[in-house]
Amino acid sequence: MVKQQNELRRHIKRMNIWIAASDGRQDLVEQYLTAENTPFTANSKDPNGYTPIHAAAAYGHKDLLRLLCSTYNGDVNVRDSDGDTPLHHCEDLETATMIIEELNGDFTIANNEGKTALQTFEEDGEFPDLIQYMREKSGIPVEQDSLGLNQEELAQFKDSIRYTLEQDPAGENDDPESLARRQRLEQIIQGDNAEQELENYIREMVRSQLIGGGANDDQSEVEPDSKRRR
Repeated sequence: MVKQQNELRRHIKRMNIWIAASDGRQDLVEQYLTAENTPFTANSKDPNGYTPIHAAAAYGHKDLLRLLCSTYNGDVNVRDSDGDTPLHHCEDLETATMIIEELNGDFTIANNEGKTALQTFEEDGEFPDLIQYMREKSGIPVEQDSLGLNQEELAQFKDSIRYTLEQDPAGENDDPESLARRQRLEQIIQGDNAEQELENYIREMVRSQLIGGGANDDQSEVEPDSKRRR
């Protein structure tokens, strides 16, 4: 017991419960949680609202995640300061599957930006198997994404944006909002990850219309070119 306490004291100087959870150090995490007069719980948040549960989920430490939720009363749907749940932080299919099917995580929760875990995965575009699984769980048709868009529509939206930038140059009388939007689009198209970033911009516009309950000032920029030029 004395040896464990000394080890914990040494690690406290250069580590905390969130780093220990990120590293998958179940032994240290449990020491933090069970130490006499410990201030920590499985749901303890750092200044960004990040908990050991978020850390375990983000780094795929499934045994630790299970322990935190099942033994130490961790909330599998706990939110950080951005409103993200541990599921939002997942980067592998096995961990996400465990959260949903074993720990009963709620995959419909939206973060502060109104994005579900699936929508954050779609914007990252890095985990196709995870995206496919989440779409199946959400009952979304295989040819669509979480916003009801398919690849053909996304391609049309991209063409429409490029057409607008090419055919409608910025004018001196354009309002500051339009100029700022155009500058952002030009930066996206000239960037290193233009295709994904452009898709994300389109999803952002579509989501804002859905949340707002109707059209907004950006609607013309996300209409398919075939619709705009009828």
